[in-house]
Amino acid sequence: MNHVLIAEDCKIIRKGISAMIARCQVPIEQIVECKNGLEALEIIRNMPIDVLITDIRMPDMDGITLVKELQKSQYIPRIVAISGYDDFSCAVDLLRCGAREYLLKPVKREELNSIMMKLEEEIQKEKAEKRAKRALCYSQIRRILLSENITREEMEEAERLKWLNEETYSVVISSTALAEAEDTRIFIFPDVEGCQVALMAAKEVKDFILNRSDCPGVGVSDPFEGLLNLRKAYEEARQRRIRGFCMQEKDGIASKNCLMPQNEMECFVQRIGTQKNSKNEAFLLELADRVKKGEVEGLQFQEFISQIIMRVKEFYGRILAEEEISLEKLCHMLEFNNIDEYCTEIRRTFSCINERVLRENDDYKSRLKVEEALAYMNENYSRNINMAMVSNHVSMNYTVFSIAFKEYTGDNFVSYLRKIRMNEAKRLLAETDYKIGEIGQMTGYEDPKHFMKTFKWVAGITPSEFRKNLRVKDGKTENITPKTKIVTF
Repeated sequence: MNHVLIAEDCKIIRKGISAMIARCQVPIEQIVECKNGLEALEIIRNMPIDVLITDIRMPDMDGITLVKELQKSQYIPRIVAISGYDDFSCAVDLLRCGAREYLLKPVKREELNSIMMKLEEEIQKEKAEKRAKRALCYSQIRRILLSENITREEMEEAERLKWLNEETYSVVISSTALAEAEDTRIFIFPDVEGCQVALMAAKEVKDFILNRSDCPGVGVSDPFEGLLNLRKAYEEARQRRIRGFCMQEKDGIASKNCLMPQNEMECFVQRIGTQKNSKNEAFLLELADRVKKGEVEGLQFQEFISQIIMRVKEFYGRILAEEEISLEKLCHMLEFNNIDEYCTEIRRTFSCINERVLRENDDYKSRLKVEEALAYMNENYSRNINMAMVSNHVSMNYTVFSIAFKEYTGDNFVSYLRKIRMNEAKRLLAETDYKIGEIGQMTGYEDPKHFMKTFKWVAGITPSEFRKNLRVKDGKTENITPKTKIVTF
């Protein structure tokens, strides 16, 4: 139970009843006190009261008059009357006017506690019924909004719920999320064809929008009656929301059905990952300007963007997954306040994709060039080559080549070239009878001492010891021919 109101002119009695209610077995959020019927009426008009406990005889406005006045209100709390007089006629009047219980003063704690528990049970049961009815209303209304093929039987069943008590209603479509209060008759549908949709009594629309000044993108239908017109009201609100999104200030603008050339879409997608992405941005801005002028329909614009998104997913699905780039939001343009915000998000998202594709293309080109460099090194290791010579051969910047080479091979240029030369030197020592100095020259070392020093540093022994060990191990002491074969590392 949320709020209990006590209307009693005697302060001592009022405080006593308040204390008994506070100690009863029903949890109560707030107890409100007043001293006459006028004050009670004003309080009830300004805040929801679950239970009203009122004295019959009070100055300014007595309990009977108060209860009768409440019958004119849209919401009537559960009423418990108290009196110091055993006046049967007063009790009958109060019960006829809607009072639920009648207590004689002095009020007994046990009796009051019993009544509060009974009323709490009724309140909870009523709330449960309201939630069930609201859930049913919500389900049926959503079905009507989403489907154009509702049978008359289904419509009549929905009508029997009297969800707005025969009042005229309006549909409101917003670009931002709308919060729904459980105790209101405003229905919020967070995702209807990519829109935030609210359904409410027409008289509540103005306050609803004023209380949401942070929702500039709104489309509102005219007032309608009956669920048979609900789909029509939704379409009207949606069209107005689209017009607002397209920043078309005048209702009279009639967008032309201008088909987008198929090749434009393909060119747009193909330009992603190239240095021509600026053309895509210029095209998008031009297209948005045409939408604002009414030369292209808003829904047609959305369809064109949707096709581009579908093609981008086909082309760059792997990159989208690796970079965790989502295109889902772009599929619902009405989630944005206007077309400018939407195009900004499109350009930002596609710019991220473009940068990632360019980076991958550059990486691929670098790999090809490094592979070309490795082939060159395997063919020319016997010459006096260095990184400047090789990077120039493959037309790469010296520093960029150094980084790309290390990333691809795991070694720097000097180490990798030394491995090629040493592996070839070991092969020549094992398979030929060339002299140590000759093998050094054949593997790119003009100075024999430098060759022997390098070989010992790599193999741990001199070239002569390496050859000797191999021949002793394999028993090969003759039939050695000066045959050379280049093997890539």
